[in-house]
Amino acid sequence: MTNTPIDPLAIIELTNLKASGKLVELASHPQLGLRPEWMRELARDTGRHVRYWLADNPAIADCPEAIQTLTSDEDWHVRQSLAANPAIANYPKIIERLSTDKDYEVRYALAQNPTIANFPDVITKLSKDRSKNVREALANNPAIPSRTASTNPWQTTQPATQVPAV
Repeated sequence: MTNTPIDPLAIIELTNLKASGKLVELASHPQLGLRPEWMRELARDTGRHVRYWLADNPAIADCPEAIQTLTSDEDWHVRQSLAANPAIANYPKIIERLSTDKDYEVRYALAQNPTIANFPDVITKLSKDRSKNVREALANNPAIPSRTASTNPWQTTQPATQVPAV
């Protein structure tokens, strides 16, 4: 928790939005200026879709508490949405944790996230993942530096040999 003072008017606004059924719209809209205290509340909302869309929102980068909460979410869809979000780039411990998630769908989403290019240990870990889908997603991630044929762990056939020019 932070020492950020609680704004009573913000809580009233959030309560009114919740009553009107507009939380998914709020959680998913990157330009509504989500306040950190709102994101912390939305991350604990009982509605899976609210948490899913919050995890997908680029604005989540401004609220480490919400990111931490969503990393431990019971629903793999929410964790998958967070793993795919480039906004987690400044949270190496979160990326590390998501790279060992029990559900391969979460690791698959992380393997596709271009921000993991800055995390060689995570790339190595995902390149050895037990799920072929995760390894293939990583191999197809355009942000990951290309590998030579001899070191590509995903290659299943031998490279063609070149005939020297005469």
